[in-house]
Amino acid sequence: MPPSARTDIPGPMLLGGAENAIFYGGRWRSRDWLERSARAILAATGATGAIGLVARNRPHHIAAMAGALDAGRALTMISSAQSPVRLAADIRRLCLRAIVAERSDWTSEALEAARDTGSAAISVEDAQECAAVELVVEPGEGKFREPPPGTALELLSSGTTGAPKQVALSRFTVANTLAASASMYAGSEGQAAQIMAAPLGNITGLSYAMPPLLNGQPLVLLDKFSPEEWAGAVREFRPTRGALPPAGIRMMLDSDVPPEWLSSLEVVGVGGGRIEPELHVQFEQRFDVAVTPAYGATEFAGVVAAWTLDLYRQFHEAKRGSAGQVVPNAQLRVVDMEAGKPRSPGEEGLLEIQVDRIGPDWIRTTDLAHIDEDGFLFLHGRADAAINRGGFKIVPETITNALCEHPAVGDAAAIGIPDERLGEVPVAAVELAPGQAASSEELRKFLSDRLLAYQQPVEIHVLNRLPRNPSMKVALGELKVLFQ
Repeated sequence: MPPSARTDIPGPMLLGGAENAIFYGGRWRSRDWLERSARAILAATGATGAIGLVARNRPHHIAAMAGALDAGRALTMISSAQSPVRLAADIRRLCLRAIVAERSDWTSEALEAARDTGSAAISVEDAQECAAVELVVEPGEGKFREPPPGTALELLSSGTTGAPKQVALSRFTVANTLAASASMYAGSEGQAAQIMAAPLGNITGLSYAMPPLLNGQPLVLLDKFSPEEWAGAVREFRPTRGALPPAGIRMMLDSDVPPEWLSSLEVVGVGGGRIEPELHVQFEQRFDVAVTPAYGATEFAGVVAAWTLDLYRQFHEAKRGSAGQVVPNAQLRVVDMEAGKPRSPGEEGLLEIQVDRIGPDWIRTTDLAHIDEDGFLFLHGRADAAINRGGFKIVPETITNALCEHPAVGDAAAIGIPDERLGEVPVAAVELAPGQAASSEELRKFLSDRLLAYQQPVEIHVLNRLPRNPSMKVALGELKVLFQ
């Protein structure tokens, strides 16, 4: 264990008090409100056992999360962005003693699943004095699943290639993620409000929502990201730091948001995927805000590479397109895909990560990357997403980057689909920029000078909007359905 590592979660997070804690839906909730809500929710779940939370960006859901961490109860996040049938399947699969959800999530299918497993079904709703809590299905007998010993949270993966999966994080890991996030995401003025539009159920919920409770920092909570609502919150609450996914950067550029709305921001951190250098430059020029990309995942319990403002001031032009340098208490290396031997600076391979908050072992990712001679990480796509067209390997980003060079294209995605003769062939879908038009044939001609023959997609679908998951990444599973 590194000497600087925390051994457990600092707290309690729910100390109470009359201070404003969370702004949502037009009004503030105090720290007292959060503490009362957490106590009511925990009381309804019983004295022991893991708790499931059908996670939404709501103040009472944050209260449930903080209360579980304070009480030492394992909390399992369940995706709310799914159909009633799939939610019911999750309830049956997880077999937890108690599940907390909005009243609207307790459909007939979900209630039947809770009865079948013996899970207590607890309805929570917003209310003035504290969250309204109702036990809608009494706990029954069942063979309940318990997360691994010492688990604090089971957070959701991003679900880019399929349904989100639960990733178990220990209390040791969560404690050190919170310690890192407190300094990375807190406003530089200490008490500046933090604005959260990212989904509560994955690593961003831990990294964005919990540190303000520990630091006494106000949190402004949005149900989901929209350019006008997010920028309006920035204009009203004047934070010095913001955070957006790559798709949010593009949506801001496509919006009519006046640049002066973001005048309080010194920096916007970008995580959850690679940001195209052209969009990076356009955002900085239009809004006069430094953009600092980062790289991390739920599986690593947060960010493992990032830009600091000092790095930005020194290298932002020379290292455009990089995800930054490794964060303290972590290591990065790139290895050969076949032999697993470390590659030299500048050589591409598979990225491996060792991060103290997870443990001493190196974790091999499926991300293709190189690390340059100055230690800056550059990502090149996912090796497991490579399309094998008759023996020729195609990284989807090769196609999407070429498509995004077309002036009518706002965003693009490429995947492989089965082919009887070649095994797989590439296909692509594009999201048009506002007010633009382009045909599939026009895009084919555009690509003919930019891609090799085997890289050319056999189909291109032109869409008004690409399908996205709650993290605003393109939902590749839904995309495949379009080509079936």
